[in-house]
Amino acid sequence: MAPVVHRARPKYAAALPSPACLHELRVPGEFAARLGGEDGAAAAVVLLVSPLGKVWREELRRAGGGGGPWQLGGGWAGFAAAHGVEAGWSVVFRFERRGVATVRAFDAAGCLARFCTPHAGVAAGKSRPRFIRLLHTDDLEKMRIPDKFVQEHLTENYPSSQKAMILSPLGKFWRVELGRHQSGMLLGDGWARFLTAHDLSEGHILVFRYEDNMVFTVETFMQNGCLKEYEAEAADMTDDAIGPSSVPQQGVKELVVSPVKKKRKTRNENTCLEVYGNKPNLSPISSKKVASQKKLVSTVPRHSFTKRITRHDITSLIAVKKSICSSVGLLGTCEITMKMSMGNTRSWPVLFKMANNFGYITGQGWKRFCCESKLKEGDHCTFSVIETTVWHVTVVSS
Repeated sequence: MAPVVHRARPKYAAALPSPACLHELRVPGEFAARLGGEDGAAAAVVLLVSPLGKVWREELRRAGGGGGPWQLGGGWAGFAAAHGVEAGWSVVFRFERRGVATVRAFDAAGCLARFCTPHAGVAAGKSRPRFIRLLHTDDLEKMRIPDKFVQEHLTENYPSSQKAMILSPLGKFWRVELGRHQSGMLLGDGWARFLTAHDLSEGHILVFRYEDNMVFTVETFMQNGCLKEYEAEAADMTDDAIGPSSVPQQGVKELVVSPVKKKRKTRNENTCLEVYGNKPNLSPISSKKVASQKKLVSTVPRHSFTKRITRHDITSLIAVKKSICSSVGLLGTCEITMKMSMGNTRSWPVLFKMANNFGYITGQGWKRFCCESKLKEGDHCTFSVIETTVWHVTVVSS
């Protein structure tokens, strides 16, 4: 099995559609085992660190007298009542260590609930805004951002920004169009491709965290509520993904794409809602030209993908995923013009062909490009689609 890109702390997201969930909350066996639900055991004691900083002693037990699924019972109803959690809300549990989990609560609008009287010792301050979404059929083409979230956090940036940037669990930036509709603000063009690329569908749960300047990070949860993990091989997926997340930055022969450049104020991550803050490094990829060390203008091509060059790529052909071909309009045999500098007239015409499940670049033009650009095995090439048949190529030496 391929290695996982990264292993975040286990989490469990649960929608609370009915009052019954406020008395007994079902917990998937995978997460229950982390907390202390042993095979063959009927019950276990767990500690929940509430949004107010108070520690609640809860019972994790099996339904049906010991033979059923795991569920939180006992003091769960008291926990929900003490925090104003109602039917229609959602909660996210984060595993801290065996027998201990922290809890976040999201209101009926899907927004992170705020508790303004934190427990003594818990610092009050600003946290990054979040909202949660259980995907329904209507969300698979366009997804509505909660009105409350838009009013509180996005009004200043819209309509000056017509696009959102989403940092996926694979570490890739995705551009998604924003649209205004009578029903509110929607994630539109690019959203369906994002879902497809991340194998998301009806029943999955997404938690969005707003970083600033229309940039979001997203966590994805499976239909059973457990945090979804992705295989390393999936990181090669590109479609609307922008920029390589782990390409070495030394030896750059040309422009390296920078997905986003923005300034952000340092914020206090400890809040009345968050007991254990976890601040990831979201530094954008910088753009540099090695010869002069001058900063270049950030560019964000609509489609780009990066490949590590093999000997076969140089001597024969280089494959292009079918999803990329269809998304940029490559449907059959044609000629693509490759350029290594958009300000230079030098270009290489190469032959493109389609097979059943992929496209590929081949022929004398491609071999000439490899030779004259001094492309070698182990180099990383980023192909940025400027137009369907005009591609900008960045080469990062190995």
